[in-house]
Order: sequence, then structure tokens, then C-alpha cells
Amino acid sequence: MILIKKEIQSILYNFKNILLAYSGGIDSTVLLYNLVKLRKKYPLIIRAIHINHNLNKRSNDWMKFCFSECKKLNVLFIHKNIYINKKNNIEEYARKKRYQIFKKIIKNDEILVTAHNLDEQCETFFLSLKRGSGPKGLSGISIIRIINDFKIFRPFLNISKNNIINYAIKKKINWIEDPSNKNIKYDRNFLRNIILPKMIDRWPSFQITLARSIKNYNEQEKLLHDLIKPILIRLIQKDKSLFISPLYHFNIIKRNFIIRKWIEYNKYYYMPSRKLLNIIWNEVICCKNNNNPQVKIGEYIIRKYKNYLFCIKYFPDLKKKILVWNNLKKPLILPNKLGKIIIFYYKNYKKKLICIRKPKNNEIIYIKFNNSTEKYYFNNAKYKKNINNIWKNLNIPKWKREQIPLLFYNKKLIVELENQLITQYGQTDITEKNNWFIYFQKKY
Repeated sequence: MILIKKEIQSILYNFKNILLAYSGGIDSTVLLYNLVKLRKKYPLIIRAIHINHNLNKRSNDWMKFCFSECKKLNVLFIHKNIYINKKNNIEEYARKKRYQIFKKIIKNDEILVTAHNLDEQCETFFLSLKRGSGPKGLSGISIIRIINDFKIFRPFLNISKNNIINYAIKKKINWIEDPSNKNIKYDRNFLRNIILPKMIDRWPSFQITLARSIKNYNEQEKLLHDLIKPILIRLIQKDKSLFISPLYHFNIIKRNFIIRKWIEYNKYYYMPSRKLLNIIWNEVICCKNNNNPQVKIGEYIIRKYKNYLFCIKYFPDLKKKILVWNNLKKPLILPNKLGKIIIFYYKNYKKKLICIRKPKNNEIIYIKFNNSTEKYYFNNAKYKKNINNIWKNLNIPKWKREQIPLLFYNKKLIVELENQLITQYGQTDITEKNNWFIYFQKKY
């Protein structure tokens, strides 16, 4: 007997290569046994990954149990550790850490398989209802979804917890019981252990009817998306910004839906609340001064530049950051994942290099990010210019300017590395031996 339904089995067959998120709990253990059974029917290649959260004194024993089960079933086992120092939002933080690991481990031809079940689908619905979500949030968990550029498949999503438990008992499968699952200070556990059992006891078919409602919300969301898609195609630019001028002519419902869909397009998976949408509209989009308005949502910031809205990853301010380059033999690693800078003492034709003069013995080499107010002759121009004015003419938004590395010798700007703007102080000598060749490798 296999719990995974036949129509779901065909999806697994299409992917063949599976990375199973394996906690050792009853759901993922039963799923592991089902996948191994299916391996006899389909040419599946299964790897299991166990992530030790180190939140319980028995966590290492649980890892050993998972390893033992995988060895017994001839499944390749991977384990990783994460350490959580936070006291608040532990669940959310742990989830983010897990998905960061999944992204590093998963292969291009693999699909991540998780053991989410029907009960968790119902829990997710009520958590979304508590937050005041619309059709998108109430449409629940998808059987297949793309997160962080890889696919996630949930073959147990229409199977109840009771069915999984009965299967495990019948097949005499052992699993781990994590005592933290009983802690009702967490909202999901409160729903799982207190609220939903009472509802199912009163209305035995409650989960099935709720799943039907979730499906209806999902269909509504897809319909709304199809209707608004032609407008989104027109408004979303190649750089993923949103052209906002037409929004002034739409009603608030249409406008909010477009902004939500645009944020989702930028791969931010937590939708803004109605209150936050109002702030984005009133304080960012409708802001008419030059105060550089912005709104932070999670790890992202919504910002406006001219008639465009940008959803960008939040990075710390670099205005006071100075990176002294002491060891020139090693690449200089830039903060905020901006890349690295390498010096070549000869011309390398395979790379796009910036040619500048060598520093003198008494010159200190360093990188700054704050804009210089001094005027320079850039790239042999006839007139001195302020670098901010050049950036403005190049239509570079203010927040991007703040992340552009500027290379200095002592207090003199030598070169702006992003756009290869060389000042008169960095101009090269005719003799190649007195020159440096700088390679700026962006976002390595």
C-alpha cells in the first residue's frame, strides 16, 4: 500500500531526482517509506536531508535515527546544523535558515519534496485568516511551488494526519516525537492541538470542505491574475521595477492588486497587509518631494525613483564604511555581497579591466562608498564634474549610488569602479609597467 495517490505519483516520475526534507517525524518518515516503495516502480533517485536545529538536548540522537533509517533503506543521507540565538519569531527564522540550506544543497535536476499534509493546510488557512489575508493568503499551500529558484513538491497535501498515523502503525514504522510540537505558545501548535481537533470532532468532514474552500480561493486568485496579467506585462520593466504613472487612474482595489502582484513577481513571498499597501501608496508613490521615500517589508525595501517603484533587498548603510586594502596580493572582498576587486600587474585580455596608475609608496589605498563632493576631471573630460551629477545623468537611483565602490589613494578619488569613471589622479602613464589593471567582479 502506498499513500501517495496515482496522479501525484506521475509528478514524481516526471522529476525522478528527489531531495527529501527529512525531520524524522511521522510525516516525513512515512513519506520516506512511500518514496522508497515507489522507487521499485519508478527510476527515482532519492537523497534525504536532515537539518538539526539544536533546540533540543536530544537533537543529535534524532539525527542519528534519521541516518540509521536512510542507511537501512539505501537512501543517501545529508545532515546540516543550524544554531538559533533568537528568542522571538524562532519558527520563521528557522524556516528561512532551512530554505537557505536547501538552496545550497539541491541540484539543478532535483525537486525538494516535503511532507506537508492536509491538517497543515488547514492550519495555514486559519493562520492566514488571523492575519486578515485575501484570496492569495487563503488559497493555502500549493502542491507544487517555486521558492528561491527551486521547485517544492508536497505529495501528502491532500492526506490527513490520521491517515498518516494509521499507515505508520499498520506498517510498524518508527518515528521521532518532538515535544515542542505540543507547546501551544506557538500559534500553529495551538491550532493543531486545541482548536482543530474540536472542530473535526464536531464536524468530521470539516477538513475536506475546508480544502474545497481553499481550492476555490486558489481558482479565484488565478482568475484575478489572468485578468490583470496584460496590465502587469505592460507595467513591469526589464529591471523588475514597476511603472507607476497609470496607477493614479485605477481604483484602490485594482491598484492594490497590481502592487501585490508586482511584489510577488520580485520573489518576495510574504504579501503586504492592507495597511502597508496604503503606506506604500501614500508615503512612497504619492510622495512629491525629494526625501527618497521608502518602506521596509521584511528583508526588502520598496523605493521610488522618478516614475518607477523598486523592490530591493535591504543592505546596511555603507556611508561610513572604509576598506583599507593592505594586502594587494589578495582580492578585496566588498560588503553587502557587492563583489570583489582584483589587481592585475599585466593586461589580461580575457577580463574587462580598468587601467589606472600605480600608487606611490606613501599613498594608502582604500575603498569608500559615500559620495565625494569634490569635482574631478573624469575620463579626460574638459570640465570638472561632481560624481553625483554624473550618476544623476546616468539615471542611477540614489540607493544604488550608495553601493558603488570608489577607489581612493590617500584623499584623492582615483576611479569609480561600477561605471569605470577614472579621475585625473588615476590617469595612466604611457609606460605599462607604471600601470595597474583593476578587475571589479560584481556579486561573486
